[in-house]
Amino acid sequence: ELVLPGTHDSGSYKITANSPPASGTPALYSQFGALAASWAKTQDLDLSRQLLDGIRYLDLRIDEHEGELVLIHGLVSCPLKPELLGVRDFARKHPREPVILDIQDMPPRGAHDELDELLVELFSEHLYLSEGAPETWSLGSLWKSKKSLITLSPDDSFARKGPRYQHRKHLDNVWTNTRDIESLQQGLDARIGSRDRSRLQCAYLTFTPTSSTIARDRLRGGRGLRGLSKKLFKLPGKWLPGWLDEGLHPNIISVDFYDKTDVVEAAIAANRRLLGS
Repeated sequence: ELVLPGTHDSGSYKITANSPPASGTPALYSQFGALAASWAKTQDLDLSRQLLDGIRYLDLRIDEHEGELVLIHGLVSCPLKPELLGVRDFARKHPREPVILDIQDMPPRGAHDELDELLVELFSEHLYLSEGAPETWSLGSLWKSKKSLITLSPDDSFARKGPRYQHRKHLDNVWTNTRDIESLQQGLDARIGSRDRSRLQCAYLTFTPTSSTIARDRLRGGRGLRGLSKKLFKLPGKWLPGWLDEGLHPNIISVDFYDKTDVVEAAIAANRRLLGS
């Protein structure tokens, strides 16, 4: 029932022109460092700051680089463990705040046990345990358990390690793959309107660049993803009330450069409105 504010590629904030390519990324990325970084970086602040600012959904892309687990988005951003320590500190201080950790990209299979051991080491007291679907989860059960981190994984064997992990099949990703506001709104309207309420749903209020988008942008001075996204920054505060007016019930709204947007304020206002209805 909650409307949760989220960040897209949450761990990309440390990507720079000197960041090495992640696994499977074309080596060409390293030859155009500044250009690649301007499109790969989607956030400016670390995970701890995001949580303190009100973000409650984190989109994590994890890889292994030079023997270390790292956060990535095309390029390597930063080591994973220090970022998770910030998440743990938040969970300790705010045990009643549900936070969804959505591991969208897993490291190589050989590093799965290492990732599991790290998550258990840091979060054993905080990983929400559930055998059921999201429709059975409640704030009451979360508060009673004093475990606030809901962790999703796309890997079957990893998700089967125990009730401390949930499979990403419980999450419906709404990705419109567009660079046009009208198409973005139409795509989100349709999917939110047909939402399966037994699952979580993450709607990405973001634009998706193409190679031609990047080429044209370079000729115009190279604004990068931040420049492309500016016209979206104030839309959460406009679209969330509109969806509620239409009887639609969005769940997670994920954005780029969240601190430039009104997504947190819009989610708080939407939840207050739902409580009063």
